[in-house]
Amino acid sequence: MKFFVLDSGFVSVIIQSICRTLLHSVWQGLILAVITGIILTSTKKSKPAVRYNLLSLSLLAFVIATSFTFYTAFDQQQKVKSFSEINNLGIVKPSQSLLETPFGTLRKISKLENIEQFSDQFLRENATVLVAIWLLIFSLKSVKALGGLLYIHRLKREDNTVPDHVWIRLISDLAVKLNIHTKIQLLESERVMVPMVAGVLKPIIFVPVSFFSLLPPAQIEAILLHELAHIKRSDYAINLIQNFCENVFFFNPAVLWISALIREEREHCCDDLAISVMENQTSFVEALVSFQEYKLADQSLAMAFPGRRNFLLDRIKRIIYKHNKPLNAMEKIFVTASLITATLMTAAFSPVVKKDLQLLKPKLERVLEVSKPESSFLPITMEDTLPKKSHSSIYSESGKSTIELTKDNKHYEIEKVNGKLTSLKINGQQISEDNMTSYKDEIDAIMLDVKREHEKADNARAEADVMRKQAEGNRKEADKMRVVADKMRAEADQSRLLANAGREKADEVRKAAESNRLEAEKQRGVADKLRGEAEVLRLQAEENRKSADELRKQAEISRKEADKARVAYEKLQNNLIEDLIKEGVVKSKNNLSYKLNSEELVVNGVKQPAALHQKIKEKYVEGPGWEVIYNFSGRTGISITK
Repeated sequence: MKFFVLDSGFVSVIIQSICRTLLHSVWQGLILAVITGIILTSTKKSKPAVRYNLLSLSLLAFVIATSFTFYTAFDQQQKVKSFSEINNLGIVKPSQSLLETPFGTLRKISKLENIEQFSDQFLRENATVLVAIWLLIFSLKSVKALGGLLYIHRLKREDNTVPDHVWIRLISDLAVKLNIHTKIQLLESERVMVPMVAGVLKPIIFVPVSFFSLLPPAQIEAILLHELAHIKRSDYAINLIQNFCENVFFFNPAVLWISALIREEREHCCDDLAISVMENQTSFVEALVSFQEYKLADQSLAMAFPGRRNFLLDRIKRIIYKHNKPLNAMEKIFVTASLITATLMTAAFSPVVKKDLQLLKPKLERVLEVSKPESSFLPITMEDTLPKKSHSSIYSESGKSTIELTKDNKHYEIEKVNGKLTSLKINGQQISEDNMTSYKDEIDAIMLDVKREHEKADNARAEADVMRKQAEGNRKEADKMRVVADKMRAEADQSRLLANAGREKADEVRKAAESNRLEAEKQRGVADKLRGEAEVLRLQAEENRKSADELRKQAEISRKEADKARVAYEKLQNNLIEDLIKEGVVKSKNNLSYKLNSEELVVNGVKQPAALHQKIKEKYVEGPGWEVIYNFSGRTGISITK
């Protein structure tokens, strides 16, 4: 069995990439906030669908940008990881410090050069802690979101009932009007306080118990149309994706803000769609007001109706005046602050790898130069490998070898041609050819040492060739990194241009803010008027709710009485059928029908004798106008005619 273990270096690259992506998402989010402010300012009179699409596209662009940031950071960290591995290489072991020195110098420069390098060093040292904190909070939010999904799953399984077939038929008719071909289930649930939609492939609309007895039919139709609009637009699935983005970027105020705006515009889109179908704006507004006091504890994963109180008032104003809500004072401050901060952060977080490459390149080339052979004439120095009292040099060219060696305080000069000793000098004194044989043992020992050192030199040369090839590969890798650095430099230039454009746009935003302030003064009077109207509507809603409570109590009493009457009728019916079987009129209740009143007893279409009629009538008919029927002309029950 094979076990696969992640390389610790690769895990470090992933952590660094995630950390840098999250950090860059902050200033990217600030740019997103500026773009959002521009969208809201320029679409004050546009349809909600236009706003919704623009805001959604902005959020999608932000997600794509952060994904590209992660890809770029991952690629960069891979390069840096490969780059740093040169520390572990050496061209020749005694000269290894030559390779270490450039990296030591580079690290010192990177640490001290400016804030840019300091932030890079900080991320390298603290990325693990930062990512661990982010992952912990993300996991907690994901667990909470899973709890919401489980809650919706329980809604489908527990404490719900199917409403009357009249409302089932209504929901089908309304779905046809909206051109929805998916089968939609309608359930009354004791666990919900307002209508809401859940499900993607098999959508379900949940309504509170007594929902259909609480509101008039026109308002019921309006609310059901609103929920069907969510289904037609596939808002439930989009809302799940939105929640995931919020969980990932929980620390980013711009993402949370634009996500809330998307939800508001989504409700506006559904309002318009519902009103266009029912063509009754008044009933829809009344339906909104009727539910204004209901709150929903925590069902953000479901599409609920209608939301918080302030948002409800905004919805009513938008429907009546056909004017979108402008930026409020806090939102204007946030957009302006985002523009200024994004400009500063864009300049602060330009890449540092390009400078590292420029610093390292000349030092790396110096190291590679050490291992490059100059010519076929190769001097080999062995003072590091021979004993301390020995020093030797070998010069070899065209079959002729010259050996100079100091050993045991004697200096030898030996010359060989094609392996044959031709000249010998000891301490500068030439030894005659006749006396060379007396130094044979001494020379043989020296040559043996020379041979060993020569073999070591060959091995060192082979090792140097391997290292040179590796260094050549590293040089090519450095060239690739230089290309990446140039690309990142171009991106930094583009970011600076974007920041300048953003600064100009900020001036426009400030002018628009002044215009909005004047507009707000005009709207304040309208708001006061609406506030008074809203108070009247609230009092009316309070009265409606009290009336609904009374109706609910009366309905409960009527239901209990109906249950008692149903039990009494079933008992009477069973007893009457047993008497008919005892009298021999029928053998069983299969295919049985009868009618019993003061005038006659008809069983299976046959009028029974007067004696049997009298006997049965005395037992089951309580007075004039009283009639008991079973499967007679398609009817079953007791009717009393006065």
